[in-house]
Amino acid sequence: MATAVTLFVVALLASVFGSMVGLGGGFILVPVLRLFFGLAPAEASGTALVLVVANSASGAFTYLLQRRVHVRIGLLFAAGGWPGSIAGALLVKHIAPALFDALLAALLVFVALDMLMRRRKHVAARDDPTASIDSLRGMHTTGAVAVGFLVGLVSSMFGVGGGIVLVPTLLYFSDLPAHAISATSHFGIFLTSPVGLAAHAWQHDIRVTEILPLVLGGLCGGPIGARLSLRLKSPQLLVLVAIALVVGAVSLVLRHL
Repeated sequence: MATAVTLFVVALLASVFGSMVGLGGGFILVPVLRLFFGLAPAEASGTALVLVVANSASGAFTYLLQRRVHVRIGLLFAAGGWPGSIAGALLVKHIAPALFDALLAALLVFVALDMLMRRRKHVAARDDPTASIDSLRGMHTTGAVAVGFLVGLVSSMFGVGGGIVLVPTLLYFSDLPAHAISATSHFGIFLTSPVGLAAHAWQHDIRVTEILPLVLGGLCGGPIGARLSLRLKSPQLLVLVAIALVVGAVSLVLRHL
């Protein structure tokens, strides 16, 4: 019972924070599952996707009601993300635990540093909460589908939902204002993560006893994070993203010290 309550609290906090920055919450949960629950890489990824699916479903619904989602981009991400999700679930079964942790930590740190050093001022300057999201082109069609494949691959391999790819991609290569980036990223995760979850379930990578607290935490935390994000300005969102990524990376590295 105590373990279930603890996992629910962790899932709730990860879900709230993940919804705020558009990353889905898995980047917090995967290190916890590796460090404190002893799950193997494939099992940690598959189990974390339970939270990602629940979190992204509730958060995406809230963002859609707020009209902050660029639907076209989200659908293009999904078109590439579905085959990528299957490939990622198959690939992680063949990655050694130490390499798994090192790859994810390196990815988290790279994205965090790159965002802080190159994009804060530019994105803050282009943010306009009154802008019409659907009137913007967003991204080139081919590029969005290619990014979607990478999102699906990363999401299923590491159980992080793909937001660590979507958020910086939208920052760099789209004309979306900052208040729409986390929302569109969350919508893309919602469309792609169920396929990765199904692929992991087919391989028996999901810890069944952890499903209920993760689903409850994800469903409760998604709308909370989506609403809290409205109260934060663009530079604050970027700082939160960077902090979250670095914390996740440090947790993974410490596991092998």
